Amino acid sequence: MTFTLCGNCQSCEEEEEQQQQREEKEEEEGSPQSELWGPLPPRGLGEHDKYPQREWEPLSSVSVCLRCALHAAVFVFTVNMLNESHVELLLLSGFGELNHLRYLYFSITCIGYLLILLLNVSIFSLICAKPRLHQPMFIFLASLTLNTLIGCAAFYPKLLDDLLMEVQLISRTGCLLQAFFVHTYVSVECNILTVMAYDRYAAISHPLTYHSLLSSSMVYRLLAAAWLFPVAAYMCLLSLSSTLPLCASKVSRTFCDNRSITYLSCVDISVISLMELVFASTTVFLPLLVIFCCYVKILSVSFHLSRSSRANKALSTCIPHLVTYCSFVTSIVFEVIQPALAGKNFPHQFRVIMSMEGFLLPPLLNPLIYGIKLADIRNSFRQMFRQTDRPLHVKK
Repeated sequence: MTFTLCGNCQSCEEEEEQQQQREEKEEEEGSPQSELWGPLPPRGLGEHDKYPQREWEPLSSVSVCLRCALHAAVFVFTVNMLNESHVELLLLSGFGELNHLRYLYFSITCIGYLLILLLNVSIFSLICAKPRLHQPMFIFLASLTLNTLIGCAAFYPKLLDDLLMEVQLISRTGCLLQAFFVHTYVSVECNILTVMAYDRYAAISHPLTYHSLLSSSMVYRLLAAAWLFPVAAYMCLLSLSSTLPLCASKVSRTFCDNRSITYLSCVDISVISLMELVFASTTVFLPLLVIFCCYVKILSVSFHLSRSSRANKALSTCIPHLVTYCSFVTSIVFEVIQPALAGKNFPHQFRVIMSMEGFLLPPLLNPLIYGIKLADIRNSFRQMFRQTDRPLHVKK
């Protein structure tokens, strides 16, 4: 930022130059000077004329300079306040140029979202409606589908609206809400997958004490912890992020997350970044490590009981969970490496799909895999369809 001298400051410099010239002239003439007020007044002046007005000019020049400095300080403060203004509208710049393909993208996305709703609502409703499915594994599955529905509801409606718009805008409050639901969705998904891995470990490694290890009270306590901790953690984190002053309004993604919002801030975000790293480690990476350890234990037990039909049947129920786990880990890996690919020669569309993969693949795969692989779910669907197809016999 460059500043130009105002008229007052220029006059101050002229007055100082004139005063210096007068002092040099008086020194050459040998006139006595006072240290503070400059040359002494000439003899013969009255008491009230002891200090002529000309001798007060340096003091008035100083006051003018102070006034100009005050104006400059106010100007700098105003500019800084404008830079740190309350930005209430953000631009989602991750879509790039959609042009005539926007309607194709909208159609594909809309069909995918409708499939996600149909499959997940079907699984959730079936588990709630069938009492014989009220077992730990199926209760965890119902919680997983519910989390999918909440997370996709925070992502897809806004995405569909943006695909039809020329400019993709979102309010700051809406961006913070979307970021909260996105982070909560990912964390709750990891926690539920961890609980499901523990359920499979208890069923295979400790079949005799399975019902005592996973009683009804224990199941609901595990689910409460899986949901409440991420909600509380990211509510605290995004509350801090909402107080940050923003210097920019361009979010380089197709949806909002906390990192994209904090990068727009004008102030130091090291504390918030550290909190985000701690929360991500405890709610995402630590559960994934626990899942890996559970399946190492499950595989070791399965090798010892390879001839047991019970072990093979229990191990077959792990396959849907393993596929879900792998698809979710893939989406997290894509999310981690996506910023590193920004400067590479990867196509923009590929990076956009990678960033949204967590909302594309797992929500579709989870109900399909569990519905096809688990016999109880599959048989319940068959029974339900047979009842609907059975003709009604009216007694005469």
